[in-house]
Amino acid sequence: MEICSVIFLILLDSGFTAAQEKQVLCNSPDAEFLYSSCDSSTETLVFGMEPCYLNGFSKWKGTLFWIPKRDLTFLRTVTALWYGRKKVLEWKHVLCTGEDDDYTFCGALKGETVNTTVGIRSKKASYPMGEYLAIVKGYSGYSEADLFLCMNFTLILKKEPSYSFE
Repeated sequence: MEICSVIFLILLDSGFTAAQEKQVLCNSPDAEFLYSSCDSSTETLVFGMEPCYLNGFSKWKGTLFWIPKRDLTFLRTVTALWYGRKKVLEWKHVLCTGEDDDYTFCGALKGETVNTTVGIRSKKASYPMGEYLAIVKGYSGYSEADLFLCMNFTLILKKEPSYSFE
């Protein structure tokens, strides 16, 4: 058996191909949004966004349907945003602390269904056309070993957005 065939079989068996499959979040004349898992987890996770357009909008509604594999009593996220080969942002945030949390999904137990809607806002800014990649990692603690969720979000900006802030 050729070495390439062996490598392909190992990747296929490890879940590599499924982890790389991109799902269309939405598509419009000005932008395309895609997401995929960046690990081989089989998390049940579905996203939605309304409206799909960037032009003329500064507020959106995001929906999340998720069956987590761990309790969400503590949830820390690390988000890295890339434009081309350059990392343009890294944002770390604790979403769930176990006490008086702002998000309705905080406190959900392993295997429970999380079905929630969140508001998304944008400040007026100029973004160059092209492809942006956001890597979002979810941790149930402060160690790298506590990683339980990794998602890639791709934004393909087809034309520069113009916002209306009314």
